[in-house]
Formats: sequence, C-alpha cells, structure tokens
Amino acid sequence: MSGTHSKPPHPQALKRQGRGREIICRCNNVSRQTIEDAIVGGCRTLNEIFDATTAGVGPCGGSCRRKLGPLLRHYLETGTFPEKIVEDLTGKAPGPGSDEGSDPT
Repeated sequence: MSGTHSKPPHPQALKRQGRGREIICRCNNVSRQTIEDAIVGGCRTLNEIFDATTAGVGPCGGSCRRKLGPLLRHYLETGTFPEKIVEDLTGKAPGPGSDEGSDPT
C-alpha cells in the first residue's frame, strides 16, 4: 500500500495563519498579515506602515495605532512578531505650550 500522505500543518503554522487574519485596522479592513508583510518588506516606521497599508489613517483617527506601534517595536527589537499584541494605552502626553496639568491659579 503506497501513497503520499501529506503531513498536517504544524500547530505553530496554524496559529500564525489564524493570527494573520485578525483585522487590525477596521476602518480600512487591513489584516495583521498585511501589516506584518509590510514590516518584513522593509517598513521601519509607523508612517511607512501607514503609506504601505492604509492602516492607521482611517476616518476614526487612527485608533489601531495603539496596536501598530507595539507590533512594530517588538519586531524591530526581536526580529519576530508577538503572539499577542499588547495595546499601548498610555495616550499622548500634553505637548509643549499646553495648559493641561498646569495650576489654574
């Protein structure tokens, strides 16, 4: 009895495939796979990712940037993508000349 049996996909490969279908930018329907491909293809800044994928520039004002930054940072530091993206929820610090945080008296 001879025949070719293909091996089932490795569990890690299946995990990556499922993770790649995750939509990161809902406004422009950009998947995690598209973003990861852009990073592997040479995008090294958020602006380059925005230009290459349209993620982060939708009508919502870029709420997905909270995921894009940590994803890019992890890749640049390790050469790999994180299993799970931990959103950056720190928000923006008041800029120079801002009244925010100053004593009103």
